[in-house]
Parts: sequence; structure tokens; C-alpha cells
Amino acid sequence: MSTFFGLNIARLGMQAQQKALEVTAHNIANANTPGYSRQVARLVPTQPIPYAGGRGMIGSGVKVDEIARVRDEVLDLQIRKELRTLGRWESRRDILSKVEHIFMEPSPTGFNSVLSSFFESWQELSLSPGASPPRASLIQNAGSLVNSVRHINEQLKAVRDDIDFQTSLKVQEINTLAEQIRGLNRQIVSLNAIGGQPADLMDRRDLLADRLAQIVDFNTVITEGGALNIYLGGRQLVGDGVVNRLELVTGGGDGNWPLGPGIVWESDGREARIAGGELGGLREVRNIQLRTYMEEFTSLVFGIANAVNQAHQEGADLYGNPGLPFFTGDYLEDLAINPALAEDGRLIAAAGPGNPGPAPGDGSNALRIAQLRHAKIIIDTNEPDLKQKLKPDPQGVTTFESFYRDNISRLGVDSRESKRMVENQNALLVMMNQRKDAVSGVSLDEELANMIQFQVAYQASARLIATLQEMFDAIIRL
Repeated sequence: MSTFFGLNIARLGMQAQQKALEVTAHNIANANTPGYSRQVARLVPTQPIPYAGGRGMIGSGVKVDEIARVRDEVLDLQIRKELRTLGRWESRRDILSKVEHIFMEPSPTGFNSVLSSFFESWQELSLSPGASPPRASLIQNAGSLVNSVRHINEQLKAVRDDIDFQTSLKVQEINTLAEQIRGLNRQIVSLNAIGGQPADLMDRRDLLADRLAQIVDFNTVITEGGALNIYLGGRQLVGDGVVNRLELVTGGGDGNWPLGPGIVWESDGREARIAGGELGGLREVRNIQLRTYMEEFTSLVFGIANAVNQAHQEGADLYGNPGLPFFTGDYLEDLAINPALAEDGRLIAAAGPGNPGPAPGDGSNALRIAQLRHAKIIIDTNEPDLKQKLKPDPQGVTTFESFYRDNISRLGVDSRESKRMVENQNALLVMMNQRKDAVSGVSLDEELANMIQFQVAYQASARLIATLQEMFDAIIRL
């Protein structure tokens, strides 16, 4: 055994403690870096040497075996699962909040208030059917109703278009994240091949994977080389050095509903199975909730328009002629008051049927139309034409106003549910991130304690060298 054996042990100790101090410094420097996982220097004893002429072995010192990243992979998977759920509910919450603001219920400017003013104008006309002011007021309130219908329809279509635009942005973000993860995979695999420990690169990759998890549902596989392979709907998005990109294709139509842009694989045009996350939530709320609100609003408007037209054509105007259709238009976009009625209010058929000649004192038909507000209606769920879905019927179980209020109530329930789920998911993620920080986060107090520990150990090794030097000087002087 060499005379300088103890000196070598002290040297190894100083080197090991110095490396541990450097790791501690790196942790302190990145205490506020998003996604950073604390690192530890794993100290292990070096290979011991057999004790010559006796029993046992003599230790030869210490070394840093690895710079390890402290991470709980099971907890990471759980957090990504909850991030997907959060993204889905956040998309629903944001869209439904916009729809609530469009209908503005309950408020003096909401559609229900405008509809009430329209039917009240018919009620007033029934009291003074021969006077011009009630007829002018009716035309004005009917115009407000038509403008409100068009405005709501345009706003709902704008929300639908916004969903399509957000969908395209999410697809672009998925492709960008996939490219970045592929680049990090290459660096990580290269460093692992030469025995490196690319902890910081893996932190950056996990941060990107967390963001991807909030957008869409996926599965992951870690290869032997350390690459993170990502599978979207059972198909590989990120593989061994490759990325299978997504792209949008023009959507078709589904009866009364234009489908949104399709998401396919760029390589062969096959449909990508998208579920969960912000992207899944956008597609779900577009094709289910928003579609329901828009289609039922269309059914309501044309149900009222058809009922008013039918009753109006069965009445008589001030000239004694049968009434004209009160509303015109085949779609919400071109719904309008009959131009002839807007030009000449005397053509409004306020009188009841069967009255020969002008009947300025008869307002029975105006009263009949006013009572449509509370008339029973049936909802024909088997009718493919939305404009014929709601029809007045004494055997009905609801009214136009009740149908509208029920839809607004359902919108409110859906919106509150989305907000509640977002709050619950955020609370859950806060708790899980606290657990993650307890494992992977940097505690400055703990790092400072480690720093003192390594510093004292370093000083002890240095003191050992000084002691050995004194022993060597004594031997030399003999």
C-alpha cells in the first residue's frame, strides 16, 4: 500500500464534496425555473482494498456515482391525466361563457324581453285595432325582434368560427411541441449513449409534455435510449427521431350543421382520433352543446314566425283583405318583416276571420296572436326540418316562452358545471403539484443545509491533508 494512500482518500473526498456543492449551487440557481427538478449527487464509496496480512478490507475513499434527477414518474402521469381533464373543461367553460353573454339572460336587453315586447304590441293592437300608433309600435317591436334574432345568430356563428380558428391553432401547437420534443429526444439519447445525465434536458421535455397533455390526450413510452415516444389515438406522433404531423382538412356538412375542420395525419390523410384536452373539449362543445343551442334557437324563432304567419293570414286587414305573411325569409340570416306591412301598417290583419269588409273595431286576431305567447306547443323530435320542429297544439306540454327559458336554464347549468369542474380540477392540480414540489422541487432551506454539510466535509478532508502533511514531514526529518 502506498505511503500516500491516505492522501489520495482525502483528495477524493474533497473532489466529491466539491462536486456535491456544485450540484447544490445549480439547484439554488434554478429554484424558480419552471419545470426544474432538483438534482442530487449520489455519493458511493470507491472500491475497497484487501488488508494485506489480515482480515477485512480498507476503504479507498468516495466518489460521485451519478448526478440524479429527483422525479416521481407515476405522479407525472397522474398530473398529465388531470391536465387533460382541466383543458377539456376550460374549453367548455370559455365557449359557454361567450354563449351566455350573447343571450344576455336575464336582462332588459335579452331576447326574452324583446320577444315579450313583440307579443305585448299585439295585445295593445287588439285594444285599439283601428288606430295607427299601435300598428307603428308593432312594426317597430317586430323589427327589434328580427334584429335581435339576426344579431344572436351572427354572434353564435362567430363563436363557432372562433372554435374552428382555435382548433387550427391547437393543431399547429401540437406539431410545434412534437418537433421540440423530437429535438430534445435526440440530444437526450446522444448524451445517454456516452454515459451522460441530461437531467435539465429531460426537465424541459417533461414541461413540453405537460403542455401537450393539456391540449390533447396521448400515451407515452420511454425507450431504452431515453427517448419519449408519444402516441396519439394509438398512432405515433413522436417516434425515434421522427414526427408524424397533423393537418386540417375542410369539414363537410351534417344536415343543418356545418362540420368543423377535420384533423388528419399529414402523411396519409387518415383521421386522427382526438380525445380529451383543450382540443377535444373544443370539438365536443362545438358539435354538441353549441349545435344544440343554435338549432333549438332556430326552431324557436321559426316556430314563432310560422305560428304568427298562419294566424295573421287567417285574419283580415283594415282593407278587409286576408292577411299577408307577417314574416319572410327561409333562414335566420334573411328573416324580415314583410316589406308590404312595413310600408303600410293598415295591412296588419288585426281583425278576425269571417268579417266581410273593413273591420277597424275588430282586434280579435291581434288578441289571438298575442295569446300565442302562452299557447301550448309540441316538440316534434323526429322532424328533420328545424323550421317545423315546434308547432302550436292544444295537447302540447310547453309554450314558446317556456321552451326558450328551458334552453337558457340548460345553458346556465352547463356553464356552471364547467366552471365548477375547472375550479375542482385546479384545486386538485394544486394539491398534486404540491406533492410534486415536495419530491422534485427545490427547497432553499434544504439546499443551504446541504451546502453547510458539504462545506464542512470538504474542510474536514482538507484538514486531513494537512494532518498527513505533518506526518510526512516528521518521517522526512527522521
